[in-house]
Amino acid sequence: MLESRNINEEVIGFFFCKSHQISKLKIRYIPKAWVVPLEDCYDLQSNSGLVLAQKFHSYILEKYLQDGLHVVHIHTHIGEFMPEFSSVDDYYESEYANFLTHSFSQKIRLVSGVFNQSLQKGKFRIWNRRGKNYYPVEFCNSYLTKGNFNYDVNLDIEAAEINQLFDDQYQEIFDNTTQKNNYCFQDTMPSSPKAIFPQPNSYNHQNLMFARQKIFGDTCQKQLHELKISLIGCGGIGAVFAETLGRLGVKNWVLIDSDRIEIVNLNRMPGATHKMVEQQWYKVDYVKYLIKKIYPTGSSIKAIPTSCNHEIAQTEIALSDLIVVATDNHLSRKQAQELALTYMRPLVCLGTHININPSDNTPRMFCRVTVPPLGGGWCLMCGNIISLQKAAVESAPTAINQMVNRAGYIEGVNDPAVFWLNSICASTGVGVIHGMVSGFLNLDAGIDWIYEFPNSVWHQTDTKYLETPDCYFCSQSDGLKIETEDIDRESDVENMDLGVMH
Repeated sequence: MLESRNINEEVIGFFFCKSHQISKLKIRYIPKAWVVPLEDCYDLQSNSGLVLAQKFHSYILEKYLQDGLHVVHIHTHIGEFMPEFSSVDDYYESEYANFLTHSFSQKIRLVSGVFNQSLQKGKFRIWNRRGKNYYPVEFCNSYLTKGNFNYDVNLDIEAAEINQLFDDQYQEIFDNTTQKNNYCFQDTMPSSPKAIFPQPNSYNHQNLMFARQKIFGDTCQKQLHELKISLIGCGGIGAVFAETLGRLGVKNWVLIDSDRIEIVNLNRMPGATHKMVEQQWYKVDYVKYLIKKIYPTGSSIKAIPTSCNHEIAQTEIALSDLIVVATDNHLSRKQAQELALTYMRPLVCLGTHININPSDNTPRMFCRVTVPPLGGGWCLMCGNIISLQKAAVESAPTAINQMVNRAGYIEGVNDPAVFWLNSICASTGVGVIHGMVSGFLNLDAGIDWIYEFPNSVWHQTDTKYLETPDCYFCSQSDGLKIETEDIDRESDVENMDLGVMH
């Protein structure tokens, strides 16, 4: 946009967006196409206004809106101060919203944005289909960046209500679990966290803690502090991942795993002890303990000892910024991928594998880090990264599942695993997330990286070969949306949490 104008001229840009409804009162608009008109596409372009050539305007609307995409119309105002929509903007955008409603059979929405001339400050609003009213929306410049609300919300009260709801629901899960296992939670964790975790004397400790990460910038560090991660699987890979990412600055976690620590886990779970095994600690409480050792205060960690398909877990996943799956089974990865598509959340999949080379009887070791593109294109299923057959077996009755797991391995022990291989996988996953937040790693097309040892070689899959337009899972994600026919009612729109992401 900056290049498509002369000095002090205004400029227009268009996002054509797919809508994604997270809940009844929460929608995001995610760009699928971006159009910036060139100079000859205008009838008028000056520092006081803009008029697009009708032929060009008709062309782009017909090209993109027939697919049911929504319009995000952006324009600039002269000056570097925070811009405001003018009365001229109000009039023409009102007419534009009404025009879109009556000219296209799909229910097209108009979202408009105004920026200062350097595109550093901006505001957004959404119009109802009649063009009579508009409401402010939140703008985020990436799916991991926190935007700013343009309207007043008492976040402290909301947070308290959400936490109380979580505590009540969690207690119900836990009561059922402990009753079944004749086991008391209070016996596993220390009665006073303050007695174990030393309290910092001042906030300067935290500033100093991240002093050697300043090369990545203060904004990156702030975003890491605000990032909320849902970690599905708190075993050998998940524990290393959580501690490593925690030490990078991530303090907000949702931990999901129904398993308890066993003796066989101690070779690859840092800080885990025989006493934790004896006391039957849940893995989620163990990982919470690891993070709390780093952040005695200022962290938010919800430990949910259940599977990711439980309603409580899914509610928390929907409120997260990023999903990480580090489990040792295909069923939970399949469920995590479906949740990522449902809630339009980026997904990072971590896994390792060890087998025997039949030619010389030596071990071959692999770790894999996979990040499908946000919103589809390819996913863990269509990329053959998940075996749906194995997922089906894992969802079968326990006796059948155990019989399959025993094949080829020692009874009672799952796939072979070693700490150092898990560490390579977990650390690489942390590096990918660091790259996502800081912006030095482009994940628009997704990534699929495989490390092979003892050759010590990284393989990078050409992700264009993973794209499967007719994939049952990621190409059908539209069907997961909630109907939004009634959101034109002003009482609903006023309360909606709407977001535009670029």
